[in-house]
Amino acid sequence: MQEKVYQFFSTDDFLQDSAFIRFVRHRNVEDQTFWINFENEGVNIDAYTSAKMQLEYIYKVKRIKMSVGFGTDLLGIIDQSIEDDQSKKRGVRKLYIYIGSAAAVLTFTLFTLWLNTANVTVSTSYGQKKDVTLPDGSVVTLNANSTIKYPLLWRFNNRRNVQLKGEAYFKVVHKNIDPKNILEEDRFQVLTNRLHIEVLGTEFDVKERNQTAKVVLTKGSVKVVSRISGRQYILKPKQMALETTKEALRIVQTNPVAERAWVEGNMKMQQTSVNEVVQEFENVYGKRIILSDPEMANVKIDGMISFKSEESVLFVLANILNAKVKKDSNTVILEAKK
Repeated sequence: MQEKVYQFFSTDDFLQDSAFIRFVRHRNVEDQTFWINFENEGVNIDAYTSAKMQLEYIYKVKRIKMSVGFGTDLLGIIDQSIEDDQSKKRGVRKLYIYIGSAAAVLTFTLFTLWLNTANVTVSTSYGQKKDVTLPDGSVVTLNANSTIKYPLLWRFNNRRNVQLKGEAYFKVVHKNIDPKNILEEDRFQVLTNRLHIEVLGTEFDVKERNQTAKVVLTKGSVKVVSRISGRQYILKPKQMALETTKEALRIVQTNPVAERAWVEGNMKMQQTSVNEVVQEFENVYGKRIILSDPEMANVKIDGMISFKSEESVLFVLANILNAKVKKDSNTVILEAKK
């Protein structure tokens, strides 16, 4: 077990981890050394403690041991009770009460577990953008074909955690008062499949599509950690953290204005290939573009394209490539004019 993996776990991650579950349930000697050290270091202690308490509560609930023929026997008892006197009827009622009470305890336990791990989910469809105000006042602008999740009990468990699939621009409310004493509830964290982003209060763009993840900082500072390699950086304004399936997390200089142009419904280009524009179109509108000539994909474009409608994007591409537009269901063909 590697501690660098667990320090970025959410409560949900701990609840699904077999090694953590084994430790809580069986308390094996070989497991205790690792987890006690992890707990003493106080790293990611809130998520760890929450998951541990939930599992301990579940395993302490008194369970009813039912034999294989329990259902048949119970029906027999009920049938017999119809012919018995009042005292036996009261016995059956007690049995019902006992079963009902045990079921109620189990139901409450499951509900408590669900409540502590439940998320609010907000999604956008193709061609749609949406502004979402989080319980702490932070604002998230979701790009098309994107989803965020955040804890249902955000206000009560002091966890400012957001999970992202797709692309979003974050304007995070700053809560920390004393920079020398940063509390867990001061931290704002964003999780994607590949990255873990941590801030106190700032503005930044996060995008993870097509096996590429990136974070672009507008102002403030952001800590970015790869959930794949463990490599981490502190971003400064005008920097981008970039990771792909072929390249480990690295830092490059970029133009934040160009990277967040999508918020206003545009795509700003500087020697951007047609292939990149096509890929963005497919992400935003969910329709495939086929180029009749593969060389079209390599054409470079400078300037601005409006992404406010499919037609505006296709109009620009058709004119740049001197092509005709043919639509067939969810496929668009750009055919070179002869």
